[in-house]
Amino acid sequence: MQSTNFKPITPDSKWIVGKYGLINIHCKLRGEKTIIEPSNWRIPIQWQGYHYQNFDDQPYMLLLNSGGGFVEGDVSHLTVHMDDRTRALVTTTASSKFYKCLGGDKSTEIVDVHVGADCLFEFYPDEAIPFRRSRVERLNRFSLQSSSRLFATDMISAGRVHYGNPEIFDFDSMYSEFIITIDGKPAVIDRIVANSRSEIAAFHDLWKGCHHMATVYAYANDLPKGIEDAVSEQVANVEDTIAGASRIGNLIVTRILAKETWQAHEAIYNAWQVLRPSLAYKDARPIRKC
Repeated sequence: MQSTNFKPITPDSKWIVGKYGLINIHCKLRGEKTIIEPSNWRIPIQWQGYHYQNFDDQPYMLLLNSGGGFVEGDVSHLTVHMDDRTRALVTTTASSKFYKCLGGDKSTEIVDVHVGADCLFEFYPDEAIPFRRSRVERLNRFSLQSSSRLFATDMISAGRVHYGNPEIFDFDSMYSEFIITIDGKPAVIDRIVANSRSEIAAFHDLWKGCHHMATVYAYANDLPKGIEDAVSEQVANVEDTIAGASRIGNLIVTRILAKETWQAHEAIYNAWQVLRPSLAYKDARPIRKC
């Protein structure tokens, strides 16, 4: 049975153009092939269409922020609704940059995803980078069915670590959450909350001197026994990283700490290489972002 309760968010007339970005994505079947229909699309969040890479039957979609990043008061809201038995991969063209907020307001990035029965959703965005004096709010919420399949990543950097005057944990505040529910029950509640200088300074020790933290979430009700050990082995092979995977039931969570951006990305890709054959029944391949 197809999901029929797709209710796209409607733009509010009070929203300032260019300050509240919105796109609703509806994944639906046309025959046996998934197509993607966007609606209520508002800048600065934009999409570059969708493609079927390498003659695949699974569409992948590129999102971008035409404003170049988030300034104070900006909101970006992505919603995804997947009808039953659909498949899709959503990625971004570049990192999410959060600029300084000197007026006491924050910058907000929201991702709301509903994954229907017997669906595969892969969410593979670039990292979030909090600039000096930024105030960051990030809300990622995924609603799954027990027969859904998910691969999702989340990566946060310490700041512009290679800037002329390095910005390392120099933001003013951060609230970042990643929530996954399965059949309406919480499976993951992963939060970062830092509102004071002492809480922000604690990142130096918590991240073991690393500048990037990535998390990979994978769910399917038939993931092979012991696959989390294979994931741990592969992500640990990347130099200057601290990483490992844990499993609770049918959910695998992999945490990665890395010195450099490329190391975190390589570790994420290594996890995808191990997990994707069991999630999508196909091998991982580099994603073309053009």
